[in-house]
Amino acid sequence: MNFWQRFSWYALGLGLGTILVIFFFSDRDFQCTYLPNNRVLVDMHDQGTQFVAEPARDIWEQQCAGDSAMLEAFLMRGEIDFQHALVTTRVESLSYSQYPIELDWKGRIFEGIWERRTDSAVLISLRALER
Repeated sequence: MNFWQRFSWYALGLGLGTILVIFFFSDRDFQCTYLPNNRVLVDMHDQGTQFVAEPARDIWEQQCAGDSAMLEAFLMRGEIDFQHALVTTRVESLSYSQYPIELDWKGRIFEGIWERRTDSAVLISLRALER
């Protein structure tokens, strides 16, 4: 067998293998979220809806003019304080897990308490922090 015959068999196997991999794995949702902060934020961001509860709505509308991009930024770039998080596996009296998330938004720092429910992520409270 000369070089070109070997190369053609190699190329044929490589092509068929690539087609099989694309066929089997093309519809998978693949994300590299290994850090705890990223995993929680991605899970909350992938929830069906995100909305603001009544106590936080007034501050959100006054401080941020009701900008929905801020809610997206909380769940994309926020930093979770796991020391003060109330997770349902640690506190049995909770019905949903609550996470304090800090966000630097347009030169200001905001802290929001987010609640992770089965079908949504809810901003429970919001406050602006001093630098």
